[in-house]
Parts: sequence; structure tokens; C-alpha cells
Amino acid sequence: MRMIIFLQIALLLSACDKTTDPIPTNNSKYTFVAIHFEAGYKGRLDNDLPIDLPEEYLTMDFGWQEYLFETAEKLIQKANDYGFHLTLEFNPQWAEYILLDNSKINTVKQWQERGHEIAFHHHSLNHPDWNGYSNDPNAVGNPIPFLGNVNIGLDFVRNLATPEDVTTAMIGGLPIDMPQSYENTSENLIFTSGNQYSSFEQYGNLRSLKPYRIIKNNGAEITFVTHRQLTTISNDFTIEEALNIFKAEYNNIQDEEIYGLVFHCYDYLKAEDTYNNWFEFIKNNGDTIKTVSEVISEYEYEIPIE
Repeated sequence: MRMIIFLQIALLLSACDKTTDPIPTNNSKYTFVAIHFEAGYKGRLDNDLPIDLPEEYLTMDFGWQEYLFETAEKLIQKANDYGFHLTLEFNPQWAEYILLDNSKINTVKQWQERGHEIAFHHHSLNHPDWNGYSNDPNAVGNPIPFLGNVNIGLDFVRNLATPEDVTTAMIGGLPIDMPQSYENTSENLIFTSGNQYSSFEQYGNLRSLKPYRIIKNNGAEITFVTHRQLTTISNDFTIEEALNIFKAEYNNIQDEEIYGLVFHCYDYLKAEDTYNNWFEFIKNNGDTIKTVSEVISEYEYEIPIE
């Protein structure tokens, strides 16, 4: 009888030991979707946008944003239908445009109330759609009008997000274009990174899906998280082919990986059904899309420091 009780206790303790470490299941995949809202600034002036604007928008201040705002509403409503939370990464022009209209400000506040995150997106001087903000001295003599340092651009996005903080960002041109307030802050930050050329083996090495951190001199942390880019602009394969690549990759991610996907507001205008397919795919996997901040706050593994 004592032997039986001993075995029962041993089995119970063994079962407890197995639950002390996180055991990822199909329902515990870490995944996010970040939406890039492009500047439409240099591209609008050069009349060289990724999609054609109707003529009446070409000469309009913030014509790019005016043309695409309805698409943004449709995209975010679709995420709401699934109960997903998106990371909305705005170039300064988008924030400046929305701040001019109280009804649009209220719309953004409703997005935040539904759990979506307002984040900062910056196009550097070398980006085809540079947003006019740069810490690079060479930007002042550029043919495209210079609008100020990157921190000025970030302030527009912060004003839009208030009273919430903007601690998630995708910033091109680092380290030169690091906003001064991000350099000085003692808050922890999250930077997303990756583009089309680091998303497919056809272009070279894939970026690692495992996050990592750096510690600033003041002790604050910056967590770097990779995303894959699903775009309608590709000469090598269709967006449907790219989507299938990402689905296969998602189904085979490792325990400590975070699967982030990024696409643009203008992408959704051109290929709405394809992007809705990704939402449906995540739902059918029994998973949910959370903001970058939510994903990092719930991440259960040690993030290496570099």
C-alpha cells in the first residue's frame, strides 16, 4: 500500500515539474500584423507613387492620405471583425493629416479603444518615399523639401496617440535617424524591422524571427522584433505565392520565434481579399493577432541581449 501511495506522489510531482516551463501549443504562437502608413510625400511630389492617384488627389495637400483613409477604416474594421489588434505604424504625414479633422481624430481614438496600437514609422532620406524628416545634415540641401529632424516627425504621431505613449516604431536610417527623445528616454522601446528583401530566401538570408534586446547607457531596453513583408509590389512572384510561403513558414515556426507580418495600407486597397485570407488563416489556426506591445509583454522566453 505504501508503495502505491509513493508512486502516486512521484507521478504527481513529475506532472508538476513538466508544467513549470512554458509549453507552447498551437494557441500560444506569438504573432502580430503591423500596417505601414506611407508618407506619400516625396512620391506625391515626384508623381511616382506605388499606386496611381486619381487626378483630383495629385494637387491636394495630403492627397495620398485623403485617398487612402477609407481603405484604412475598412482594414481596421476587418481586424475588429476577427477580434484582432493591429499595430498601426504612421509616417508623420498621416498623423498630421488626421490631426486636422476632429472626426478623424475620434475615429483613431475608437481604434485605440478597440485595442489597436499607434506606432511610429519613419522613412529615411534614402527611402523612395522619404518623409522629409532627417537627422542627416545632407537632407537640408535635398531637392525634396526638408521638414526638420526626426523628432519633429515623431511628435506628430505622439500628438495623435495621446494620452497613450508611442513606444513601438519602425525607423529607417538608424542610427543617424534615431529620434532624440527616443535616445534620451528611460522608457523601454520596441523596434520592428525587416523588408521584402529580408523576407524571402529568393533574395538572400532570411532575418531571424527571434527577438533580441540592447541595453542603452541609461539602462533602458530596446527590443528588436523581425517582421516579414507581404507586398503587392514584387517582380518575382505573385502576392498569392508569397502568402503561401508565409503560411508554410508560420506553421513551422520554432518555440521562441515571433511571427510578424507587415503590409501597407495601399496594399490592402489593391489586394483586400489576399490580406483577409491571412486573417482567416490565423483564425483557423486557433491563434489571434495582437499588437507588438502585447506580444512582447506576453513573451515567455528569455530575450538575448546583444
